[in-house]
Amino acid sequence: MNSLKSLELQRLIKELQFVESDYIYQSEVVRQSNQYFLESVDSLLNDYPDLKRIWTEKNTKQSEVNIQDLPTEIEKTKLNVDTKVKKIYREIVKSTHPDKIKNSKLNELYLEATFAYETNDIVTLYKVCSELMIDFKFDDSEIETIKSRINEIKSQINFLESTYTFKWLKSSEVEKTKVVLRFIEERLK
Repeated sequence: MNSLKSLELQRLIKELQFVESDYIYQSEVVRQSNQYFLESVDSLLNDYPDLKRIWTEKNTKQSEVNIQDLPTEIEKTKLNVDTKVKKIYREIVKSTHPDKIKNSKLNELYLEATFAYETNDIVTLYKVCSELMIDFKFDDSEIETIKSRINEIKSQINFLESTYTFKWLKSSEVEKTKVVLRFIEERLK
C-alpha cells in the first residue's frame, strides 16, 4: 500500500509541475498580448468619436479617486516553520547548497527550497525532493494539500482564460471586434 501511495504522490507532483508550467505560459501569453488588445480597444474607440468621448470621461472620473491609508511599509511575518518542513529542507540543502555544490540547476533548486522553507510550503519542498530523488515520508493530508494546490492553479488558469485579452487572442478576426465591444460595454457599466 505504501508503494501505491508513493506512486500517487509522484503522479500528483508531476501534475503539479505541469499545471504550474501551464499557468506560467498562460500568464505570459496574456501579459504579452495585453498591449495588442488595448491597442485594438483604442483603434475601435478612434473609429467612434462619441464612444471615445464617453470612454475618456468615464476613465478620467475613475482615475480621480484617491486611495488613502495605503500601508507605507509591508511587515514581514515569519511563519512558525513546521518541524517536518525543517527536516525536509535540511535534506535538500545537503544536496544543493551553493557553498558545497557548484551546479546552477542544483543551486536553483536550493533557492526554490529556501523560499518554500521560509513560507512553510511543504508542497514545493516535496516537488524539489522529487526532482532530487530524495526519499521522504508523507501522509494522506499532504496528498490532499497537493491536490488542493493543483486545483488552485487550475482555477487561476481558468481565470486567465476568462479575461478579455485571452478571449480576444483566441478569437477569429471577425470575433475580435465583438470581444473588444463587450470589453468596452462592460467597462462603461
